[in-house]
Amino acid sequence: MPPKASGAVAALIASTALLFSGCATKPPASAPATPANTAAQNETATSDADTAPAVASADAVEVEDDFDSEDGEDDLELAGASTADWPDPETDLWSQIRNGFELDGYGKRYRVRRWTQQFATHQRHLQASLDRARPFLWHIVRRIDERGLPTELALLPIVESGYDPSARSYMGASGLWQFMPGTADHMGLARDWWYDGRNDVIASTDAALSYLDDLHRRYGGDWLLALAAYNAGPGRVDAALARAQQSDPDATYWDLELPLETTEYVPKLLALRRIMFAPERFGFDWPLLDNTPRTRAVALPSQTEIAVAAGMLDMSEEDLRRLNPALQRWASAPGKGTRLLVPAGKADAFEKALANASPRTLVQRNTHSYTVRRGDVLGVIAAKYHMSVAALRQANGLRSDRIRIGQKLTIPRTGTPGEPTPVAEPAETYIVQNGDSLWEIAQRYNVNVAAMRGSNPGVSTSLRPGQKLTIPGSATPPEPSTHIVRAGDSLWEIADANDVTIADLRRWNRLEPNTRLQPGQSIAIDGPAPLPDFYEVETGDSLWSIAARFSMQVTTLRSLNDMSSGSTIRPGQRLRLQPVSSS
Repeated sequence: MPPKASGAVAALIASTALLFSGCATKPPASAPATPANTAAQNETATSDADTAPAVASADAVEVEDDFDSEDGEDDLELAGASTADWPDPETDLWSQIRNGFELDGYGKRYRVRRWTQQFATHQRHLQASLDRARPFLWHIVRRIDERGLPTELALLPIVESGYDPSARSYMGASGLWQFMPGTADHMGLARDWWYDGRNDVIASTDAALSYLDDLHRRYGGDWLLALAAYNAGPGRVDAALARAQQSDPDATYWDLELPLETTEYVPKLLALRRIMFAPERFGFDWPLLDNTPRTRAVALPSQTEIAVAAGMLDMSEEDLRRLNPALQRWASAPGKGTRLLVPAGKADAFEKALANASPRTLVQRNTHSYTVRRGDVLGVIAAKYHMSVAALRQANGLRSDRIRIGQKLTIPRTGTPGEPTPVAEPAETYIVQNGDSLWEIAQRYNVNVAAMRGSNPGVSTSLRPGQKLTIPGSATPPEPSTHIVRAGDSLWEIADANDVTIADLRRWNRLEPNTRLQPGQSIAIDGPAPLPDFYEVETGDSLWSIAARFSMQVTTLRSLNDMSSGSTIRPGQRLRLQPVSSS
């Protein structure tokens, strides 16, 4: 048998599966799930590190020692290790970032050194992240500089998303900064049928920096605690800090017992800082980047079709969407206010073309505006245009079915009254939860019960938890409104303030009777919190307890995960809770 790995080698092998776990392209293999209110519910990225050989040779990369030290200084800085001839920060953007470093390097901390070696010996993901950062980095650095924040924060999207503004984690976090829906709402990021602010590079950066600044003040100027709270949520960090201070009043971030993902999160950022400080020592060729904006935000005068804007810019629609993943549909939202990120060299000509364009030429699809008349109801209007109420409601940003006489509704399909739309609307699969009824589900998705029965032949009024239903017609309901828990909040107070029952809150948020609320936790207050696609098995879990927690049958859970009756589960295993969407 092969010899047993020891010391740094064993740790290096064990951590390979966690490489780049802040990024959002595939789920973690072993990190425990973190709560739904965090700004950054992330996962392990599919990177070239998983399959490709290291780019740097062993001779070119410093071999890190297996030791830990409480010293916050970085040995590289103490030794003046960097010999690279960095350009003037006025002309090179990466030099400006390096010149503004403020955090202690903690280069003698073992986890920092281990992640330094991981990044240095698996360079393709890091290089790809730096390439993806090019269109956006100037805007981010400018906002960091305006707020007087450490420039190390410009490296955080590498950990979060690999600098991919369209990245989405399996837990529902999205964007460069990986905001969860509840935290996005709390920070004022707009989300509707047309637009998701979490994927807007400039808006999400402003929100992320505001949140980080708030956390920095919350923890008395301790950036490591602030960063940990950004990842795990302030409630969890507060609890871990309180436990640690019971035995040591001077406890720091390094003394906290936190989820594995958060334990590795801060060292990853510090490791990136370490490599950037002395890239030649680790065999990495850090690129140069002119300190000028590569993109510019241009205000659209009215609703504009993405394909039309791309034509005016003489670029592909795909490339324009890559700069603007916040735009969820074929066009910007109706009216003024949307800002489009475009190549800086084309911005002036684009603004002139927009100023000279008729609003009718900016939208070339056969859209229609409908004025509400006396006696109209949303369902009748939707039926007239052969679309679902859900699609019509979302297209107009409606939270309910209430409409008023004279109100103008945008009909986002190509259909006309009496003629079916040529583009079929997709369906969605829904798993029945405990307490659901066919009527409640139909109301939630704004379809009628008859349509539900038509899409689910043989279904009866009596449903069973775990049963799969097909929801007809673009069936994504609005995200539920949320309440961010503050210190001292109770379920009774939240229920009373929102005119719902405690039982509703427990059911919608899948809370056990003895569950204690944590400051910063997100609570759905007017409908079920989204059922996650996956669940990370924890110590003490069983298939029965997991099925009961998520209101499904054990047989359904087994079926979703291709498990036999004799299959067992283990801590860290990832179980699917939702079927693959048919939409």
